[in-house]
Amino acid sequence: MLKIGKDKEAVKEAAGTVNGKTGNTAGDDGRNGKDSGGKVFSGVKRTDRLKRGTAVSGDPDNGKDKKKDRYTDKMLYDMGTVIVFCAFIIASIVMANSGSEIYKLNLTMVGVTFGVAVLAAFRVINGAMILAALQTVIFIGYRVMSSQGSGNRAALGWILVPGLTVLGYSLIDRSKKELERTREVMLEQINELVMTDPVTGLYNLRSMYMDIQTQISYAERNNKNICLMILRPKYLNELKAVLVKKEFNDVVIRLSKAVCDTVRLEDRVYAIDSEGSFGVILTCDLAGARLVEERLADKLNDNDLYEGVKEDNEIRVEMMMGCVQYDEAIDRDAILLKKMAEEAMKDL
Repeated sequence: MLKIGKDKEAVKEAAGTVNGKTGNTAGDDGRNGKDSGGKVFSGVKRTDRLKRGTAVSGDPDNGKDKKKDRYTDKMLYDMGTVIVFCAFIIASIVMANSGSEIYKLNLTMVGVTFGVAVLAAFRVINGAMILAALQTVIFIGYRVMSSQGSGNRAALGWILVPGLTVLGYSLIDRSKKELERTREVMLEQINELVMTDPVTGLYNLRSMYMDIQTQISYAERNNKNICLMILRPKYLNELKAVLVKKEFNDVVIRLSKAVCDTVRLEDRVYAIDSEGSFGVILTCDLAGARLVEERLADKLNDNDLYEGVKEDNEIRVEMMMGCVQYDEAIDRDAILLKKMAEEAMKDL
């Protein structure tokens, strides 16, 4: 079971981030990275990307490596382009200096070389290499066995053209693959750092896990209760089948505004996925959470909330809700707390 917290290496960074986002609620715990019982916590660890060897902008050596990799990729691409141009130049010279007696041979070689270039350009490198090798061997055999055109030494340039074509496109393809890998790593790093939902603008699941740790420390220090409430559409697949993506996003945005307007200012709302599910950290016990549930039921079951989402048709979104109060038996496990709230789901 994955637990959030207790990574001493990430205490300062995660605690500072939580304190900066949550304000005075974190208090001394956010500054020191400790709860009231002296336990160290770190929320969702941002140092995980350091353990996996991903790039950090503050590392000067890492920056040099990035610059070197970009230079190497650019050099490979340039070398490949130059080699391909050299192959075309050699082919042009052969065509210009060959007599009409080997016109058909030159035309055949141009066609086959074009096939090699097409295969290599579409990253079928093995097929291009096989075709280029066959082309070169057959051409050499033809020159050795045929007495025709034995004086046209310029035609020997065809021995080089297929191989150079494959080599050039291979270098270009390798540089493109390196760029794609770099792009994937950068996207992964960005996704790890994203703390907000792009549709609603609310903080996401990662942020909720971090804030649960802070709220637990705040509640234990001040002898208060906290509850975690999860809201989720009941008929999600049917809703997606009826609505297009833009309309579905409109529904999610309306739901998020309704939830934010209904709960108290000190309660925190999170968009925990892209499917219209929300998490709410309530600074109250289960009795107070029931009052919040009643207000949410009145608000979210109002048909006027969804008016205008779909032209000429009225829709209604039924929600499910689960709520659980934190106790010491959960032992600061934010994922377990969320799972317990999901298991307590019922119709709103």
